[in-house]
Amino acid sequence: MRSPIEIDRSHLSEHPLELIEDLLEEVHTLDPPPFTIYEPDLGAIAEAAEPILHCKDIVIIGHGGSITTFRGLLGSVGRERAFKRRIHIIDTVDPLYIKTIIGIIDPASTHIIAISRSGNTLTVLEALTFFRGFPTTVVTIPGESTLRSLAVRAGWNIVDVPVEIGGRFSGRTASALLPAAAIGLDIERISRGIGDAYEYNVKERDVLDLCGSQYLWERMGKRILYLPVYSKGLSAFNDLITQLMHETVGKDRKGMTMLCFEGPESQHHTNQRILDGPEDVQALFISVNRPPGDPVLWAGGKADEQYKGMSLSDTGGYPLSRAMEAEQWGVMRSMEDLELPFGGMVLRGENEEDVGFYVGLWQYIAYYSALLRRVDPFGQPAVDASKESALSYRLGK
Repeated sequence: MRSPIEIDRSHLSEHPLELIEDLLEEVHTLDPPPFTIYEPDLGAIAEAAEPILHCKDIVIIGHGGSITTFRGLLGSVGRERAFKRRIHIIDTVDPLYIKTIIGIIDPASTHIIAISRSGNTLTVLEALTFFRGFPTTVVTIPGESTLRSLAVRAGWNIVDVPVEIGGRFSGRTASALLPAAAIGLDIERISRGIGDAYEYNVKERDVLDLCGSQYLWERMGKRILYLPVYSKGLSAFNDLITQLMHETVGKDRKGMTMLCFEGPESQHHTNQRILDGPEDVQALFISVNRPPGDPVLWAGGKADEQYKGMSLSDTGGYPLSRAMEAEQWGVMRSMEDLELPFGGMVLRGENEEDVGFYVGLWQYIAYYSALLRRVDPFGQPAVDASKESALSYRLGK
């Protein structure tokens, strides 16, 4: 069986991993993190999703880690379903946005999914206020919380998520899997893919070695990690990756700033900065193995229009995937010429198991990256402090 990922560190190897070998081995032999131990009850999740499957509109209310994994699933393996149904993600308290959604949905054909791990996320509670009278399912941890109290009083369905897993690591819980099941995705395959990533990182060390190379380059001043993702589907996970890396690693004035963008569009707004701006950047190019059978350019006839001294049809005859590869190769070649550090990662495919693996992979990259910098991978104290300030502002204090 082909490996689920291929990692290339050849342009990151100037600083040898032997410099931190003891640290790498220490991290690799630690007990698995808590998020890898939990096994979801897929049957119970599927049962909770059953009443939602045939709704015309689904409104998902949540923030941050509670919805970033599902947003990625929706934008990758869920794209076709998103074209056929109306799926509204409310991750804001922007009044115009919420008012617009309220104006186009009908309680008779709509289901609300409100997700808050703590059950006390104020912006979720505020947005939910405007959807009273709609059939609703809430996803939260067991125990007392405002969201659970609202659900009990209203008679809404409640789906539990584990206390020990934080939002950004919750891709294998009902936070992501319930809305995924509600739009008809195969949550068994998604869960299996995430689990495969966990097992892969226990057995293999190439992901940890990649994190080690990035850590060494960060210590040499390359504190920005540019992540161009040459896949429309995988780029839907960019918010998840950004949150995982920023909240897990960015503590005690350590950690890299993430620039996660979809390629090749990123070339039109960020390449100038990467290739000719301050030399504080390293890169990781993400791509995917594409099966044969994609469209061949100008296969249907001759195009005589001129492009750089040749007809368009003379430039063609190759599959569209080669054009995608060429765009990525051009940027990598420029970075090589400028002696800028970069790595590469190629995912095996883009089905439900593959994207599940991608989710679990980035959970581990964030976890490893925190341990290498000797920071606690869990919690986000600075975020919690800003939430208290926001509450004081609401109350006029």
